[in-house]
Amino acid sequence: MAAAHLLRLLSLMTVLQQVNGFSIRVPKTVVAVEGTCVMVPCQTDPYERVNWYQYHNLKYPIVYDGFYTHNVEQKFRGRTKVLGNAAEGNCTLTIDNVSTADHNLRVYVWINPDSQTTQKFHDQTVTISVERKAPIIYIQKQIVEGEIFQANCSIIYSCPSLPPSLQWNLNTFLENYTFVDFHMEVHGQWFYKKTLRGVATYLMNNSRISCSAKFKTFTMGSQQMTLNISYKPVTVRVKKEKKVVAEGDSIMIECVANSNPPPHKYLWFIRQLDQHKIENSTQSKKHFSNIVRDTSLSCMAQNALGVQQSIWVDLDVQYPPVILPESSCHLTGDVLRCVCLVDASPNASIYWTINGNYTHLSSFASALTNKKHVIFEEIKITVKTQTNVSCTGRNPHGSDTKQIPAVSLSESSLMWLMLPGMIFLFGCAVLIYRKYPVKRIQTFFRLFFGGGHVQQQQINNNFRRSQNEDTQLDLQRPDRDLEMERLSCVYDNDFLEEMQRSARSQHHQNSETLLQSKNETEPLDENLYCNTRVCLKC
Repeated sequence: MAAAHLLRLLSLMTVLQQVNGFSIRVPKTVVAVEGTCVMVPCQTDPYERVNWYQYHNLKYPIVYDGFYTHNVEQKFRGRTKVLGNAAEGNCTLTIDNVSTADHNLRVYVWINPDSQTTQKFHDQTVTISVERKAPIIYIQKQIVEGEIFQANCSIIYSCPSLPPSLQWNLNTFLENYTFVDFHMEVHGQWFYKKTLRGVATYLMNNSRISCSAKFKTFTMGSQQMTLNISYKPVTVRVKKEKKVVAEGDSIMIECVANSNPPPHKYLWFIRQLDQHKIENSTQSKKHFSNIVRDTSLSCMAQNALGVQQSIWVDLDVQYPPVILPESSCHLTGDVLRCVCLVDASPNASIYWTINGNYTHLSSFASALTNKKHVIFEEIKITVKTQTNVSCTGRNPHGSDTKQIPAVSLSESSLMWLMLPGMIFLFGCAVLIYRKYPVKRIQTFFRLFFGGGHVQQQQINNNFRRSQNEDTQLDLQRPDRDLEMERLSCVYDNDFLEEMQRSARSQHHQNSETLLQSKNETEPLDENLYCNTRVCLKC
């Protein structure tokens, strides 16, 4: 099939040369690609035998002889062949492994060389021109991230039976990429194209891509192409001119964005002492002045394809020490315990002055707190007289000193300990006054705060009188009040049960006294429990 294509092209490319007996159609020139083979088209009348010769002024070097291969020149031996059908007059010559040594080689065909003829075949020469072909690469000019990327690698070769292989050289990978091969005959030669397709990513931007053609004896590479992938900002970060800044100073900040094309607009987010500000800019760098502590920055970069914001960055703002109001001294007996809290950046060193003299203490504790840049130091010393204690915090930006007054821990804590008890007693008194008769209140207060035989006798009498009065009141109440009495008694039960437990504990302590007076008075426990059961059974 390839020979048929060559013969059709031969009719257009060659000049018909007439000789006695045979008409031969051959081209005047043929282009061969180094590293492959070359076909020299030839068409004539049906023949019996054919030879090819190299043109020479004096000799007849044989390029191809199908019958006497030993007569073929050494440099052509095993490289030449004629595969056409003699009956059809196809005398096309194939030369394999074309090299630069074959450049400008002139050959001619001899039909039936054993016959007696006067025709001049050497007048019909074909010149072979050898070229070293490199693959050609083509890529799209405009590539956007996420869209289909396509690149072509192509090469021209002269031997359909031995085409070169094309390979892509990538230093980055496409997503979901595929290869497509395409072959086509063009003007007596063959065109080979290998297409690469895939999804473009921002990682491919500025990467180099090339392809290579591998022949039998060597490999040729294409020129390298740099990919230009357009994508929105993918990584944005805040870059500080310097790592630390003193409070009140200024600093240059840069918003660094990875995008193509570069951002054309920037937004700056400033957070200072819980205040938020937003500033616009067309420049990636911005100057910030009068920096205060607790300052955080973030920036947003925007190009034609999208926007992206950086993470928040805290500025390392340094400032002189400040002794915090929480610093204190407490005196317990003759032991003075002092705590000094200092806010400073960088962290401060703490020094103590006792009675106006700097003191190097051998026993102290120092640690960080859960608040950034705040440290504390604690000392414990034994004192016998009034002592003045001062705390000093120092760092490279300055110092602060504060005298810490000593507070007696017993006096200060007694007030706080008594206050909850007083509130509790007051509440109990109000509750008892609202729920129980005056006589019962007096009885219970005597029970808990009194003591002795006479008081016990009075308590027993009061209980009996109280029980009799309750019985008389119950007889006088209308029936419609009985339900309310039962309902209120439920609340009385809780209080009486509590008092009963307390009474048991109190009488257990005074059990001997009660046993000695048993004949003179009625048992308190029996009356008390009886009175309690009356209420519990309501």
